[in-house]
Amino acid sequence: MEKIIKFINTILDLILPKDFGIVEIENMSEMDIQNSVPEANEIKNSKYKAIFQYKNKISRKAIWAIKYNKNKMILNKFSNLLYEFILENVTDEMAFSNFNNPLLIPIPMHKNNLRQRGYNQSELIAKEIYKIDEGKNFDIVLGALIKIKETPHQSELKNKNERLKNLKGCFYANKELVQNRNIILIDDVITTGTTMNEASKTLREAGAKRVIGFSVAH
Repeated sequence: MEKIIKFINTILDLILPKDFGIVEIENMSEMDIQNSVPEANEIKNSKYKAIFQYKNKISRKAIWAIKYNKNKMILNKFSNLLYEFILENVTDEMAFSNFNNPLLIPIPMHKNNLRQRGYNQSELIAKEIYKIDEGKNFDIVLGALIKIKETPHQSELKNKNERLKNLKGCFYANKELVQNRNIILIDDVITTGTTMNEASKTLREAGAKRVIGFSVAH
């Protein structure tokens, strides 16, 4: 499926001109991005943090490019920025709060959605962060957290109660992989934090020590 999507995207790139906004982001330096995109507002749950405001057109286009076109150039830039942001926020915890050897876990997609898209954008970001880190600070295990229930997108639901009910019991964590481990959850966007909460709860019930979460935007 991934090869088919890559082939289609290659053909489309040859036939159709690339979106100017995407080209503009591709040509921006990481410093340009930091200077152009506002920082994310603080998330209600202090365990979760995001680097950029999602409502900004640059961050929205960047996430769209990663999520739907698997744009490697933009993926690398924003993963680098998120990597530095994570280090800034967990260095003290690693030193003083026994948050040692954390495990990167991407928020998973249900197998049907994964089959349709061909890849999980949160997994792409987590892999890129691990590649940048070169194993100095983080481990990564794919498949430690699985989405076992196909759910409507959270943004389609009207209120908090519907969002909570929608995600209840939708994840499964492999106890052997997460027990007694510190966890860093990775997602592309945190909206209300409901997805992070349910994933975090599932991991803790499987024996994880501490779970915090980071995303590109909020």
